[in-house]
Amino acid sequence: MDAAHDGPHADHLGEIDRDTQLWVQWDGDEYRFVRLAPCEAPAEDGDACTLFGGHEPGHSWEMRDLPHG
Repeated sequence: MDAAHDGPHADHLGEIDRDTQLWVQWDGDEYRFVRLAPCEAPAEDGDACTLFGGHEPGHSWEMRDLPHG
């Protein structure tokens, strides 16, 4: 099962520096490596979002309890 949304997907690979992360993004069979700024949105419980800035569909803390296939 692929992710629960249409369009491109991404996975965090590592930190380049404080303001830059390395991600792999894919859509079907097309993959690319990109440098992205981290999401700066704080959660109500103090956890930071673990996704990149400008991501969709929601912040990482909003997806904690979603079933994974």
